[in-house]
Amino acid sequence: MNKYIVTFIICLSSSLIRVSAQTWSVVGRVLADEDKVPEVAAVTVYSHDSTILARTAIDAKGLFSLSVGTPGRCTLAVSAPGYAGFTSELELIPTTRTVICPDIILTAAETELQRVEIVARRRQTTHRLDGKVIEASGIVSAAGGTAADILAQTPSVRTDADGELSFRGLTGFKVHIDGKPSTLTGTAALEQIPAGRIESIEIITTPSARNEADGIAGIINVNTKRQAFDGWSGMFNVAGSSVASRSLDFLASFKRGGFGWRTSGEVSRRYLKSDFRQRKETETADTVTSTDISGKRESYVDLYSLRSGVELQREQTLWSLSAEARYRVRNRGGTLHYEDRYSSGDQTSYASFDGRDFVNLHDMTYRGDLGFDRRFNREGHKLSGSFFAFYEANAMEYFYTDLFDADGRRAQGHRAWEYEYRFTAQGNLDYILPFRNARGKFEAGYHFFTYTEDGDYNIDFYSPASGAFERRDDLYARYLFRRDIHALYSLVTGERSAFSYRLGLRGEFVHRLLESNREGAGHVTDKFDLFPSVHLARDFGKAGALTFGYSRRITQPQLFYMEPYVVYVDFYTAQCGNPKILPEYTNSMELTYSLDFGDHSASASAFHRTRRDKIERLRVPYRPGVTLDSMANVGNDYSTGAELVAAFRPGKVWTFDFNGSLYRYFVENVHRASGGNAKSLNWQFALNNNLELSKNTRVRLESYYVGPSASTQGRVEDFFYFNLSLRQQFFDRRLSATLNMRDLLSTAKYVNTQSGAGVFSKTTIHPRSPLVTLALSYSFNNFKSQKRAEGVSHDLFEGVNR
Repeated sequence: MNKYIVTFIICLSSSLIRVSAQTWSVVGRVLADEDKVPEVAAVTVYSHDSTILARTAIDAKGLFSLSVGTPGRCTLAVSAPGYAGFTSELELIPTTRTVICPDIILTAAETELQRVEIVARRRQTTHRLDGKVIEASGIVSAAGGTAADILAQTPSVRTDADGELSFRGLTGFKVHIDGKPSTLTGTAALEQIPAGRIESIEIITTPSARNEADGIAGIINVNTKRQAFDGWSGMFNVAGSSVASRSLDFLASFKRGGFGWRTSGEVSRRYLKSDFRQRKETETADTVTSTDISGKRESYVDLYSLRSGVELQREQTLWSLSAEARYRVRNRGGTLHYEDRYSSGDQTSYASFDGRDFVNLHDMTYRGDLGFDRRFNREGHKLSGSFFAFYEANAMEYFYTDLFDADGRRAQGHRAWEYEYRFTAQGNLDYILPFRNARGKFEAGYHFFTYTEDGDYNIDFYSPASGAFERRDDLYARYLFRRDIHALYSLVTGERSAFSYRLGLRGEFVHRLLESNREGAGHVTDKFDLFPSVHLARDFGKAGALTFGYSRRITQPQLFYMEPYVVYVDFYTAQCGNPKILPEYTNSMELTYSLDFGDHSASASAFHRTRRDKIERLRVPYRPGVTLDSMANVGNDYSTGAELVAAFRPGKVWTFDFNGSLYRYFVENVHRASGGNAKSLNWQFALNNNLELSKNTRVRLESYYVGPSASTQGRVEDFFYFNLSLRQQFFDRRLSATLNMRDLLSTAKYVNTQSGAGVFSKTTIHPRSPLVTLALSYSFNNFKSQKRAEGVSHDLFEGVNR
């Protein structure tokens, strides 16, 4: 018998097995050649749209037990190395509580010469009740990158010149990893997760009341690859790029019975290099300053991390414990040339300068997690809890700018230091009680969150008279910030025939404290808010499915929105927080229709969002030639539009997918901040072609067009770009080599125009391109590539790359 691992489906019988109850139990036994038990075998139940509903492995006696919480037609699949198999349909209906399957007898697979290997294609995007799921392994061009690189290629996600992601114009999203909240937010959190370790990413656009209300763009949950069977498994990834980015990460795990151990680590440096041009005009008092700026900018992040955790199953309780240590260094800077023109009355003068600016931020962080999951006798009845604590020790931010005249003498400069200590903790307690009629369930829980930051800020200015840097005591800032959140929620889920619903309500009490030596900056805020959520779904069988989601969300201002002191991005661009900033409130709703037809799929979504007290970074004159960026509540904004996602397979070796969005955006400047009302018709689309040149060779060509967008003070212009990727797999697909060329024609330029009272600026940033990356990935045991059966769009084994 050969040792190749082949995935086949086992058919129990030609008739349907009918099961019932809110949570249906499917039990049985898997044997090999009638009298033996396979060493390993996976048993999976998945829905008509290929969503995995339940999955387990057989025990030493070949027995398995699955709990399925979704009614309707589904498929039972069994897979074992070296054995052939069959499939059987299940239909879960309210007549019985448990189905006992007849013994499943596996037969040996054919010999090597007779073996036929068929690799199925996963759906890159599938829909769920509150959002969508992105299949990570289908995006070859993200190899060697991070979760941010995967999301940058999904509908309505936009990347700016600094690599920051926004979703439908919003940047306020929360990030979870395997269902647990990350201590970082937004793009910074996504950039800490190597793409090679990601199984899928969930974009939850209308989160339910179970989730924290903070984060108006929703929640992004990154699911990492998991081990399915007993024994050792692992993977190792290494990558390098043409701009000197490099990364090395690993994942190792061990599983035996009720015990599981998992360790991962990363060492990386990720660069972003670009050419920079800016035209800026400012008017202060009786002086008009015009400045042309050009030069090179670059940033990089060094990351060293190690995480380890264990899981222990004891009777009906699963315990989990993990710890993580991470050291991170972030650097951003540039070498720029300035051409100044000063006009005051009839007088005009000129000056030329060379400038250097640099920002260094580094921190050492420690995190610990503890969790439990207690299941009771009734199916689906459980109590779970989790807690994590996160400490950032002596985080330091260092800023400097230097300005030199034509003779190389220092003309101006700044030096600034900010020392910070940060502590975060969160605890959740969640309870689920299925209804006795088995057609729904009740959920309730309590969540607690606390964040504390203690900071100290100093800045020195260069004095041409003394030729030295002198401390500005009048700009010294000392602050203490704390936010506590207490939340209670409840959810009711139910179903009637093909219709299902989930209704929820969350109440949050927020205590916010800011103490500062800066006059007028300190304040205390106590506020209680309610956040409802509604989710409805109608399944039309082969005619598709319709879902509707609504949720109310909030953006709690982060501390850097409120920090009451001035820092310099470069010599002519300063930033300052606004201690009086108000939170944003958003109401979002989305209606989605999805349909699978043969090897093809399509979905269309309509969405509408209203936001109150929108937070925006505004630019105003500060000193001659210098602008000041500060956060402000500008008013309300509205987004209404649609998304389309479609995937087609016109041939055996060719597939292509299309995604696009179009929405009308309007900003109403209610608070009369600098600038005025603004509106734009925003759109973007992507067309991606995949060619399977052989079972181990794949080529992917991506094309993207991103339309313009508006803000209170300006506009970001449109741009387009192409990516080309080639992946070759070796050694039964345990080793993969991927070559990526991003922005192949060097067409991605970010042009941003801002104008307001006394200020105008036009900024052009052109990232270095094409950006070439080579990534190697090796996996062993349960993480190595497995064979899949035709038509199955989800892996039966964990940790599989196509």
